[in-house]
This record gives sequence, C-alpha cells and structure tokens, in this order.
Amino acid sequence: MPRSTRRAGEAPPAPGPPEDVARVVEAVHGLPGPPPPGVQATALTRALGECLGAESVTICLRLPLPAADDPDGAAAQGGVREYHWSASGREAPGGEPEAAAHRGTSPFRLGDGQQILADVSVRPAGAGERLRRWPELQVVTRLLLSDIQSQLAVGDAGKLIGRSAALLADARSRAAGEIERQRYQLERDLHDGAQHHMVALQMSLGMVEHQLSAGKTTEAAHHLDRLRQLLASTEEILHTTATGLLSRPLADHGLVAALRDRLDPLDTVILDVDPLLTGRRYPSEVETTIYLACLEAISNAHKHAPGATVTLTLRTVARGLSFEVADTGPGFDTGGRMPLHYLAARLESVGGTLSVRSSRGDGTRVSGHVTA
Repeated sequence: MPRSTRRAGEAPPAPGPPEDVARVVEAVHGLPGPPPPGVQATALTRALGECLGAESVTICLRLPLPAADDPDGAAAQGGVREYHWSASGREAPGGEPEAAAHRGTSPFRLGDGQQILADVSVRPAGAGERLRRWPELQVVTRLLLSDIQSQLAVGDAGKLIGRSAALLADARSRAAGEIERQRYQLERDLHDGAQHHMVALQMSLGMVEHQLSAGKTTEAAHHLDRLRQLLASTEEILHTTATGLLSRPLADHGLVAALRDRLDPLDTVILDVDPLLTGRRYPSEVETTIYLACLEAISNAHKHAPGATVTLTLRTVARGLSFEVADTGPGFDTGGRMPLHYLAARLESVGGTLSVRSSRGDGTRVSGHVTA
C-alpha cells in the first residue's frame, strides 16, 4: 500500500523507514500460493513503485536460459523478461506502452557479484535517485529478484527438458515407423519378385526331373539350359530386392522389355503383347505396379496350377493399360470374394482395379486396369 503522505513523482531526500522495506518483502512473500514467478515479479515491481513514490517502474530481469513462453504476460525478448507498473495505468504519449518511455532513461543495474540480475528503470528521476541511495531496499530487491530468476530458470529448464523428451520420443516413433515400413517393403518385394523367381526355378527343375524319368534326354537338356539361365540371374534378383532398386530392363526400357526379360526363359508362359505397347513408356509407378502384379499372378498360377499353360496379355486401351493372366488349370470357386486382396491394394495405390474370375474346371483369369 502506498503511504498517504507521499505523492506520485515526489522523491524524498532520504531513504524511508525500515517498514517500507518490509512492505516490499511482504508484497511478494505474502502472495497466496505458491505463486508463479511472473506473479511475484509483477508484485515486486508494484511494491517498488509504491515504496519509492514513483510514477512508473520497469524491471528487465535477465535469464540464464532462453526464455520460454511467459504465461504471466511479461514481455520476453531473448534472455530478458520485462515487468512494468504504472501508478496511472495509462499508456505513454503516442500510444506506446508507458514501459517504452523508460528506454531513454539510465537504468539502475542490480547484480549478485557474479552476474547481472536486472535493470530497474524508475520515473521520475528523483524516485530513481532515491533507490540509488537506499542500500537496504537494494539488498531486498536483489534477493527477491535472485529468487524469482532462479524459479524462472528452473521452469524454463523443465520446459526445455520436456520438449527435448517429446522430440526424442517423436524421433524414436518416426524411426520405428520407418524401419517397419522398410521391413514391409522388403517383405513385399520378396513376395512379388524373388519368390516368383524361386517358383520358376522349382518348376524348371521339376520339368527336368520329369523328362529324365521319361527318357526324354534331349528335352531335359533343353530345360537344363533354361535352368542355368534362371540360376545365373538369381544373384541379380536378390540384389535388386535387397537394395529396393527396379530391375534394369524395367528402369531402362520399360514394362514390355522387363516382362520379356523375366518370362522368356519359361516355356509355360505365353506373352501376348499389343504391338502398340512396344517401346511405349508409362509413369514409373504404373510400370512398376503392373510389372509386379503380372509376376505375382503368374507365380500364383504356377503354384496352384502346376504344368498349366499361362498366358499374359497386355493391351493399351483408350484410358490406360490393361493386363490379364489366364491359366488352363483346374480353377477354383471364389465364393464371391477377392482372393488376391493384397494385389488389389497394390493396384489401387496407383488408381487401378483388379478382378479375379475362376470356376472349377475352367481355369483362372486375373485382370487389371490402370488409368495412365
């Protein structure tokens, strides 16, 4: 509470009684609480102004850590927090906050011998001069500001630790997600690429065994040559899968060249390609999706209809590209469901569709279309 005998702006020639210093301490320590440090600093600024009979007081409190967001409304600039009190509560001339008027004055600097705690600006000059000549009030103000500064530093450090912990948790979550994504990608590539190659190897080996047991040595020798070609390409297939790279023919020459390179060694696969597709290129994601979808459909035909003839048909249509993998195997009853849901999902990722038609004794047809 300001003393009733003291007018704003009046600077007595001598420091006040000890009771005035005690009121400054009580203004801070008497707050209901525990109060936040910003509330304590605001109360101290007001108590100083009233004790000194000042028109306004501004305390620029230094912080050892970069200031976080101030929930108490103090202006935080760099490592400084600014607290202002005005006896009038009005703005300075020109519409600027009255705190701005202190920036042209000479502040009184308070420190603890090791660091600067705060700069205190008091208006009018006589009230500021009174603070300079009042050592007891300086000591109390310095101790209170040191305590407030410590509380703010601890709070800011806690916020920084909390933010760091949140960032670390987010980084770990992202890393785990990326590892899982790469694991799934490798699993899918193994399923779509390398597995098909292994199935082709098994089929060729089975064909050689069958022909040898039937005494067809010439045909067996022919299939052994095909088997050698498949074995020779195994290392490249596994390398491509492990590195996530596209097959070289697909990347360099497109869909038709890549399918011919992969399927020509297989006697049981007939490739029927629209002549308009030869040399034609599509977006890489479309070519990759159809390439892997065709290999997967052919691999399924080899697994579920061993020995059956498989025909891959590629056609360019008015609004894109279509393919069909048909086999002469025993077929199955789809039961009205989509048996190749993962393949359908792959095509959907590039705006395509997939259909499977099959019935017992009539083979299976896997058809896809992608708009390109």
